[in-house]
Amino acid sequence: MKGLIILTLLVWVALLLIEWLIYRLQGRRMTWVQYILPCVALLSGAVVIMISIDIGGWNGIGYALLGVSLGTAGMLTLITVAIRDVVLRRRGRN
Repeated sequence: MKGLIILTLLVWVALLLIEWLIYRLQGRRMTWVQYILPCVALLSGAVVIMISIDIGGWNGIGYALLGVSLGTAGMLTLITVAIRDVVLRRRGRN
């Protein structure tokens, strides 16, 4: 269980780093591109879970946990990006 939490946090940090690079490359502006990556991660987690249902057995459970980890990291990144967008809009920087 500890490994799953660490994997989720590592994927979340990697997604946030990619988001930060996109933010810097776009001249410190929030655009729709920042919302694409977390949605792709969330959907890919769902796809991995659906594939794990077809696999079944203990291997399927392992893949389902991987999908949950990926989906959770995508959701955390989406929430973080949404909060950052609200904060930047309140400051009038966008």
